[in-house]
Amino acid sequence: MVEKTVNPFDPNFGKIPKIYLGRQEIVNEVVESLKNGVGPYQTSLIYGMRGVGKTSLLADITKTFEEDDGWIVVYLAMTNDLMTTLIQSIYQEANSSLRKSLNKIEGVTFSALGFELGITVSDPHSTYQVLLEEMLKKLKKAGKSLLIAIDEVKATEQVINLASIYQIMVLKKYPINIMMTGLPKNVSELQNNDVLTFLLRSGRIPLGPLNLFDVRFRYSKAFQRGNKKIDNEILTKVTQMTKGYAYAFQDLGYYLWQNSEDVIDENTLEESLPEFKNDLFRNAYVKITNELSATDRKILLIMAKSNKEIVDISYIREKLGKTPGYMSAYRRRLLDSQIIIDVGYGKIAFSLPFMKEFILEEKQLYDLM
Repeated sequence: MVEKTVNPFDPNFGKIPKIYLGRQEIVNEVVESLKNGVGPYQTSLIYGMRGVGKTSLLADITKTFEEDDGWIVVYLAMTNDLMTTLIQSIYQEANSSLRKSLNKIEGVTFSALGFELGITVSDPHSTYQVLLEEMLKKLKKAGKSLLIAIDEVKATEQVINLASIYQIMVLKKYPINIMMTGLPKNVSELQNNDVLTFLLRSGRIPLGPLNLFDVRFRYSKAFQRGNKKIDNEILTKVTQMTKGYAYAFQDLGYYLWQNSEDVIDENTLEESLPEFKNDLFRNAYVKITNELSATDRKILLIMAKSNKEIVDISYIREKLGKTPGYMSAYRRRLLDSQIIIDVGYGKIAFSLPFMKEFILEEKQLYDLM
């Protein structure tokens, strides 16, 4: 009896799937820059819409440094105690030799569960800044560098405080680096904060669609390894159907695998499409569109109601009854959010698979506008 191959596609958010279309050129560039201490990536911002692979790329980069004895990697969740967690995590990730050195810092007692300050302080922010600097001195002396990773960052007070202290440590030339992921609008808010303008000079890593040649190749190899036949016509069709959206690649691949035995054909695709669309709409598109303004959503609805896949900006502007300048600002917002793309002078289209259908179905179900 031939053992059944486990489905290699994983549409779950927040982890590296077994079949991961890594952006290897980006990974190599960032890793080389950080290890050599040159280039813009000491402070890095990975941004893109939900489902484009921000978390996977972050994990792909950080795992290289986790395997390097010269680095300490600390992951921070978006909590109310970022500085406390950072200091505690540095100690926990340190080897025994470095821990001995950190234990010599006056005024603080470290343990596996956390740390205690020897005195009561009225301003933890400034105290933690001093403590972090002392720890970085120890890291620098030991020849180690620190990489802080924050996923789905937002411009909260805690993040702003951390980034402010981080900037000081960079200016003092300590071996500290930070890599953050976020939605385009959240990254923009963070960069444009009055006290964090240094982030405008950070290494920006925008994530857009996957290369369709890579998508097609990965599908072909995965199905081949699973002894599932798929002809070129269907292979091309499912590749185009993803529009290069990383989540769509994983989700469609998952259902094509689940709904087939030895052959993936038109019947397999027809059986998979309802499940695929439901996942796209429920898990990604509802969240993506909920973060938009009312006017953004009106523009998308006008696009969806058009009988054309490529829509003229002038047509949308006339429907809204607005000036060219007004429309230009909202066009830029939607382009930045990566929901639409430019497809020629004065023309735009949806960037995501079945987004037009989603907008129309949502309107019908909820009558939001």
